[in-house]
Amino acid sequence: MLHLFTALFVAAVLESRFAVTADVQLVVPSSPSSQNVVASNFFGISFELSFMNEYFGNDTDTIPQAMLNYLSQIRSRTGSNDVRIRVGGNSGDVSTYVPTQASPMLILTDPDADSNSQPVNYGPMLWEVMEKVSEEVNGVQYLIGLTINTTNTDSVIAGDATKFLGNHLDAMLLGNEPDLYTAHDQRPNVVNYTVDDYIGEYSAALHDISNTTAGDLTNGHNVAGPTVCCDWDLATLLDQGYLSNFTNVLKYITLQHYPQNNCFGSYQYQLVYYTQHGNLVDLAAWQKPGINIITGNTTRGAPRMLMSEFNSASCGGIPGISDTFAVGALWSIDYALQLASVGYTAAYIHTREQGISYNLVTPPNVSEINTGPWTTDPPFYALIATAEILASSNGIIINDLNVSTDVNATIGGYAIYDATNSSLNRIVLFNYGTDSIEFRLPSGIKATNPTNATVKYLSASSITEKYEIAWGEQTFLGAGDGKPISANTSNGWAYANQSVDCSNGCNITAPGPSLSVVFLDSLSSSSHKSSSGSMSVFGRRSIVMGSGVALIWTFVLLWIFE
Repeated sequence: MLHLFTALFVAAVLESRFAVTADVQLVVPSSPSSQNVVASNFFGISFELSFMNEYFGNDTDTIPQAMLNYLSQIRSRTGSNDVRIRVGGNSGDVSTYVPTQASPMLILTDPDADSNSQPVNYGPMLWEVMEKVSEEVNGVQYLIGLTINTTNTDSVIAGDATKFLGNHLDAMLLGNEPDLYTAHDQRPNVVNYTVDDYIGEYSAALHDISNTTAGDLTNGHNVAGPTVCCDWDLATLLDQGYLSNFTNVLKYITLQHYPQNNCFGSYQYQLVYYTQHGNLVDLAAWQKPGINIITGNTTRGAPRMLMSEFNSASCGGIPGISDTFAVGALWSIDYALQLASVGYTAAYIHTREQGISYNLVTPPNVSEINTGPWTTDPPFYALIATAEILASSNGIIINDLNVSTDVNATIGGYAIYDATNSSLNRIVLFNYGTDSIEFRLPSGIKATNPTNATVKYLSASSITEKYEIAWGEQTFLGAGDGKPISANTSNGWAYANQSVDCSNGCNITAPGPSLSVVFLDSLSSSSHKSSSGSMSVFGRRSIVMGSGVALIWTFVLLWIFE
């Protein structure tokens, strides 16, 4: 009897050391239910105007090579599509354009202003720098913010931007968060700034940019709005005249939204909120009636939906939450894919000045941005992984697989389809937990290369990790120049790519925490380096051992002790 208890005790120890893997059977539709097509450059970057110099220098001669390297990493993954960059934010609505201003391209005019809305003087050098950046990285398309506070300057800004950016100017955003103009005292003579007030000012701004040095810029669908964030209902605004008045000039209908704010030193949600997939499903449904109005119009040239600014929490994020692997990397990808699945054409993750917790990268001090080391933060990994997930020459359609009905589930998954032939290109699996999960992919899937599929992992040592992060056997840890280096896949947190035969179904084990991407198309054959059998060992975690194996160990140990 003593031998039996001893054997059971040792088996229990083994069971706790090798975490039990839960099985999740995936149900993958043969074709996508959505018709919303997105491109490989869906995931863009939003830069706050007032801090552009911290990332791009003072003029065309001082653009940091590290920043160009970072953007090139994204561009190398977007195929024929340019990197998306938006320049603007709250500071764009309160800054002054000075047509004669050269270097430096930005001059801070009120250091004592609210840190969330720092006004600057800026001039044509900003557009010259942006065009040089586009040349250096082989393609960037820009959204630029125009103010509707002082519309008499918009014609000059728009004319200069068009002159220097040319075809790289994607669209102009007229105004920023007009639903907060009253709260932010930006219309002191208006008791309650309404939709009607906004439509009137929008019309004035359009009139202003219809006569610029670059011609009538209201032609060709180069304009975007309303860029509401918080208080206004999009469907109501659209129905009250915004669409009927401006459809002929609008390229995009824009929103910007954060799950919560940290503007006043307090916030509602802790880290666990971001690890539950159901929460971001609800978040992406914000303004759903208005989104449905836009996505329901499939007429050629009709405006498309954009999320022109988002991140984990407004006013700079939350230290210890926004700067973690779980939120900055996993949640950012999960939310971007969710936005794509519900009708958005693109989404821009926001970044601000050095020291802000949700930033993509951390440059050295401004005086050293061309010589000092840069630090890669978790959200940057989200950008390059998403670009690979969405890579396609035909466009992509995304379906949420709804892998769990549990609202508190810390797993999620998506099917990525080719927009032309509906073949299954990729399966994307999220595991925010600490234990590994085994996802079962069914047989009979319609994919171009299921026999030689490749699984790549975005992983870290824990959900709260900031720097020990790897994607597809590469990491930016220890690289200060914006170029990744090989990750040590024996370190316990970086995993080797796996080769899997999914022609008759397959099991995909997602370590905790991680993102696992199964490449089922022709791209999969180019990146795998190692193969897996029936049991895969990832660093310190054996990820297939379960109760059955433990039971076998029990009998083995009983035999030994006898």
